[in-house]
Amino acid sequence: GTDVVTLGSAGNTVLLRGIETLTGTAGTDVITLGNTANSLLVSGLETLIGGVASDIVTLGTSGNTLLVSALETITGGAGTDVVTIGSVGGTILAIGIETLIGGTGLEVIFTGSAGATLTVAGADFVVGNTGTDVLTLGSAGNTTTIRGIETLIGGAGSDLVILGDTGNTMSLDIGIETLVGGSATDVLSIGTAGATLLTRAIETLIGSTGTDVITLGDTPNTITVTGIDTLTGGANTDVVFTGSAGVTMTASGVEFLVGGSGTDIVTLGSAGNTLFTRGIDTLSGGAGTDWVFLGDTGVTMALGSGIELLIGGAATDVVSLGTSGSTLVTRAVETLIGSAAGTDVITLGDTPNTITVSGVDTLTGGASTDIVFTGAAGVTMLASGVEYLVGGTGSDVVTLGAAGNTVITRGIDTMTGGAGSDLVILGDTGVTMRAESGIEILVGGAATDVVSLGDGGSTVLLRGIETLSGGTGNDVITLGDTGVTMSVSGIETLTGGAGTDTVSVTSGSIRFLGGSNDSLSLASGGGTDTVVYSSFTDISALGANTGFISVTNFQTGTDKVQLTGTARTTADKNGDAALTTATAATNGVNIAGNELVSLSSAVSGSLTDANLANFRTALGTLTNSSAGASTLVLANNGTSTGLYQVVDTNGDGQVAASEVRLLGVYNGTVLTLSDINLG
Repeated sequence: GTDVVTLGSAGNTVLLRGIETLTGTAGTDVITLGNTANSLLVSGLETLIGGVASDIVTLGTSGNTLLVSALETITGGAGTDVVTIGSVGGTILAIGIETLIGGTGLEVIFTGSAGATLTVAGADFVVGNTGTDVLTLGSAGNTTTIRGIETLIGGAGSDLVILGDTGNTMSLDIGIETLVGGSATDVLSIGTAGATLLTRAIETLIGSTGTDVITLGDTPNTITVTGIDTLTGGANTDVVFTGSAGVTMTASGVEFLVGGSGTDIVTLGSAGNTLFTRGIDTLSGGAGTDWVFLGDTGVTMALGSGIELLIGGAATDVVSLGTSGSTLVTRAVETLIGSAAGTDVITLGDTPNTITVSGVDTLTGGASTDIVFTGAAGVTMLASGVEYLVGGTGSDVVTLGAAGNTVITRGIDTMTGGAGSDLVILGDTGVTMRAESGIEILVGGAATDVVSLGDGGSTVLLRGIETLSGGTGNDVITLGDTGVTMSVSGIETLTGGAGTDTVSVTSGSIRFLGGSNDSLSLASGGGTDTVVYSSFTDISALGANTGFISVTNFQTGTDKVQLTGTARTTADKNGDAALTTATAATNGVNIAGNELVSLSSAVSGSLTDANLANFRTALGTLTNSSAGASTLVLANNGTSTGLYQVVDTNGDGQVAASEVRLLGVYNGTVLTLSDINLG
């Protein structure tokens, strides 16, 4: 039958079995159950020890505080039940117990299927069931392995919680210091109060409205985080994914960071970081040195200040710099967009780079070949060490760095040279560009190039330019030795090269130092143009009808022919710094007394015929000649004028072809003696 036993008030120590209801009273009651298995309701006991069989104990409704050992199942009543497990430990199913305290032995605590709200202290293992289990750890500190718990709350002490290997989905409240995941998938949600937590082997960690400060353990971690405020990696490799809700987070010591579909804003910690990343929307560096490597799937991101090194991946990377400005070394990034507000100083790495830039203030190339395109918005930029620079549809204003540059360029609107020697080569698609001062060598491409010089004055060696306009300053141009055909305006001084140069002056006054076979068409107007001869022997050979300078639109009385250098020395035979001039007819040139003679007898026919025969006929025989005597002769055919040097090498007065040098032909005009002077 049903046995109901009430113990006396003096306290009892008793062995019993087969009792259904046992009630203690005022004394201390120590009860040991027999070994035949027992199922009973108890109240008011201080100590209850089970037998070797399976004992099922239900606590009374008035609340109980007792020490138990060797019980298999204990069910609490309506009151508050505080159960301490004896020192031998054991495995117990605890149902409806409010507080369960472990002893020195090994305790394994199971919760019932209805769920439990349980405070546990000193327990080794707590295993939840199908119900909702809320587990609070005691205040003295705990090292506990759990699984199947829905909510875990730490106590005042230091709590180390190890999750079981079956996988856990759990809410984590305050007070847990260390949390170690199991071998299966663990998903943890942090409560609204925030958490400061050391964790490892957790697959998903979800923060809440509180401040969550997470440190990963020193074993490798692969974790997805959402809503975490601060994340610090461990000593090993940490792979961190952000959840779909996005994060705003400070991250330190993480090796791999992969953004999700949400908006991810990450600031790196101050100790310095080396990070591989993709899918992050905004990344800012900390106080230390931060190296960031972009993943190979292609990255579009905003980069705040504080990143020292940025390396792109195998796919296309588009990086926008923040408004506070960046000082950055980068390579393998395809597009870099600076901010108008900040100052962006970019250095390209030493591997080859092909990059499009916008809004960058200073760009320095690396040791390899750098191909730089400017974005559609245009740039105003200081560039150094870049091999190729291609402008976009916007207005591009580029100043070259001070160390000297060799750059191939097209599409740049304005370029200014630096303090060093700058060689600028224009691309083959045709360039229209303003070249400010400081460019030493400018080489045109295969198509038509139109260059305007700045107002600061330029001294440039150039070739391959089709149209050149000078500025308000003094522009001194030297042509390269390959020969050019070009139109110029506003150029003060132009010196031809060793090749054949064809120059058309459209406006302004020019000083032209020509070379062999050069052609010069001067501008009409009131300006004074000067054709300069610095050497006769550099123009043409004696007896040749080629090599002379051909000049068109020379305005007699306004424009000048000037002799400098060895040409001046040769012409000014008496060294009085003035030309002794005369006008003479055929057979009337006094070669001894005159330095410049205007031949009044017209040349019949061409001024440039074979052996210069027409001129020699008009000249006739020289008077007062001696071996090596020479003079300059102006001769015209009624339409054009030739400037000749006559050298009577043998002094016989007879002028052979080998004794005449044709220096220039002035087309469509008849020069006078006053048109020629010494420089």
